[in-house]
Amino acid sequence: MTDAIIIRPASAADRAFLDSLDARLIEEASAPGLTREDFSDFQSRYTKSALDQPVPGSRTLIATDAAGRPLGYVHMEPHEDTLSGTTAGYVSILAVRAEAEGRGVAKRLMQEAESWAAGNGFRFLLLDVFGSNATARRFYERRGFVTDSLRLRRPIGS
Repeated sequence: MTDAIIIRPASAADRAFLDSLDARLIEEASAPGLTREDFSDFQSRYTKSALDQPVPGSRTLIATDAAGRPLGYVHMEPHEDTLSGTTAGYVSILAVRAEAEGRGVAKRLMQEAESWAAGNGFRFLLLDVFGSNATARRFYERRGFVTDSLRLRRPIGS
């Protein structure tokens, strides 16, 4: 039997929890020429920007257990989809505590993201994932996401 997962809007009181998941977001991240510190700095800047300067229309939701303990979160925002020429929903951040993995938390948060996108009349829901993050890529592929572009990286020099 699955524990109850409660979804609620994030508040300022949740900030320490949201920041605490930055390390989870980059666990499987790797790329030529980049260090762990590069990824850590990137994720910290990205999370801070998304949460401190949210795009108009964005939303951050927290998943908790029945006792109110936070399990994960999703941050969604409108995003210009250059391929379709329309505004799409964009899952900017999806993170779940390691202890909550496998309990359906990420699935529920993605269902909320899909509902948010549909409720805003978006034709598409987009997201980015590190190419090296096989766990996340499998999760998204099981939910019908497909690769529509691919960024390649090559270090220059020594």
